[in-house]
Amino acid sequence: MFHACKRRYYLQYYLAWKGWDNRAPEERKRAYLLKKMTRMPMLAGDALHRALEEWFQSRQSGREFTREEVEQAALAILRRGYKDSRDGTWRRSSKLVHLAEHHYEEEAIDEASGAAATYGKRYVERIQQAVATFFESEELECVRAVEPVDYLAFEAMDTFTLFDTKVYAVPDLAYRRGDEVVIYDWKTGQPREEDRHQLAVYTIYAREKWGVAPEDVEAVDAYLASGALETARHTTAELEPVEEEIEASMTEMREVHFDADKSTGDAEPFPKVEVGSRECSSCNFRELCDR
Repeated sequence: MFHACKRRYYLQYYLAWKGWDNRAPEERKRAYLLKKMTRMPMLAGDALHRALEEWFQSRQSGREFTREEVEQAALAILRRGYKDSRDGTWRRSSKLVHLAEHHYEEEAIDEASGAAATYGKRYVERIQQAVATFFESEELECVRAVEPVDYLAFEAMDTFTLFDTKVYAVPDLAYRRGDEVVIYDWKTGQPREEDRHQLAVYTIYAREKWGVAPEDVEAVDAYLASGALETARHTTAELEPVEEEIEASMTEMREVHFDADKSTGDAEPFPKVEVGSRECSSCNFRELCDR
């Protein structure tokens, strides 16, 4: 986000800070409301992640959920989130779903024309295909067969420290395979270049968290909508430029950092992207930039 649009970064992490407090200035409350919005692709991805998390939890408890139960759980989350957004129920709590598509009255989600049904069906089918891939893929048989005693983490918020800075990590699944650690990241969208970088960071996380050598970490992007798997292994030497990039990025962010507890700061060091940028078309904060 920092590199894609610095103004969005400012609005997300600085202006929206403490916007949950009723005593906060109106501009902070507004930014926080917009920050908490999501979009259908993210809602569908979250629904799938939560349903798969429940499947792993069920295996730990000794009562394994069926494929049908996982699919139903994911679709229920999707539909409940859509309804909360459409009906305005989200106003009761920031934890409820508020879709940017509804907020900005986008054509794709217009119910009168039937566009919303077509749009929603896309994500229902995406979830159905993802669940089918998880349960039917021969390449994922190894994941389904992992004994719960070998689980290290799944969908658990964690942190590690790099260059005296706390870094957050939420591995979708991590488990032991002999002396190795295997990490899976579930994807419901299409492959992106930054996904490969994320796998390298997960390898660093495994090194710091479990003391395993990078060479003994297998990191996998599982694109469940298509069934494609991208597997990565990194040597210690290969991680050096990744860590250099992280350190450089942290340094760049620190140069414009200020204490958001004390003020809303100055937005000018965080410039907007050019008018017409694709970044604006799906940005939650476009109304604050008159875009």
